[in-house]
Amino acid sequence: MKPIKYIFLIALTLALVHCPGGNNKNGGTEKNTPPRITSVSILPATPSIQSDIMLQILSSDKEGDPITYQVKWFVNDQKIGEGMTFKYEDIKIGDQISAEVTPFDGKDHGKPHRTGSVTVGGMIPRILSLSVVPESIFVATDRVTVNAVVENPNQDTARIICHWVVGDQTLADTSNSIGLRQFNLKKNDVVTGSAFAWSNDLRSEPFTFELHVANSAPTLSAQLDTVNLSKDSIYYQLPVIDPDGDKMTYRLLEGPDGVFCDPQTGILYGKSLEERFSVTVRATDPDGAYLDAHFTLAAR
Repeated sequence: MKPIKYIFLIALTLALVHCPGGNNKNGGTEKNTPPRITSVSILPATPSIQSDIMLQILSSDKEGDPITYQVKWFVNDQKIGEGMTFKYEDIKIGDQISAEVTPFDGKDHGKPHRTGSVTVGGMIPRILSLSVVPESIFVATDRVTVNAVVENPNQDTARIICHWVVGDQTLADTSNSIGLRQFNLKKNDVVTGSAFAWSNDLRSEPFTFELHVANSAPTLSAQLDTVNLSKDSIYYQLPVIDPDGDKMTYRLLEGPDGVFCDPQTGILYGKSLEERFSVTVRATDPDGAYLDAHFTLAAR
């Protein structure tokens, strides 16, 4: 897609020196002096691809005549047009723009004046929105990745980098993804970050965010389909752990008569007349997160 057509405007500053006209002492007409340009500069000195560029012209005319200008425009030293306005559809980052200005007082042209070149630069990108995957992090979360929606007038691919602060460690200029296992995070820890979009060596303003390590529900430390026990003396420690290290409470939701669950330790105990039966135990942490663990016990 071609860039938008840009129009570069001319700002003229005239320094006119007025001298009386009329005849000379011999009754003849005084000879005209061509106008003179003192200086020409392009503003802004560091334009972007969307800048309105202006010429600032300082000039004078000995007779005080009004001055007009012929302007020739150059991109990378190639003439691309003339006139008081400049139109160029294919302007791009890195192009060198210059102008040649010739003054005219209505009688004579003055000496042409060539400006120095200015380089077309990029525009600062802007992060519009940001998302983190996964949305919630836990002590067992392995990695998080930051994705951003970027407004980038430079029409190239913006790169996302982040400054991460984890505990007392600051990680600057890292990628948009970071592994968390190395930090041994705990519940309620906070990971902060500042995301930046980079384009054409220009960096956006920071987009800050915070990630809070959420409470983890209890989970099984081992997956067993069938547990073999003695039916006359059932004693079994449920393989349930809390990733945050919180103390859990236990409640037997389903099981045969004679089988019980210690609410503090999660140990199944008792006797059963059935040779094969199922139990369901709910393990709950202090934040109310729970796991319903289902087991099949074979008593022999």
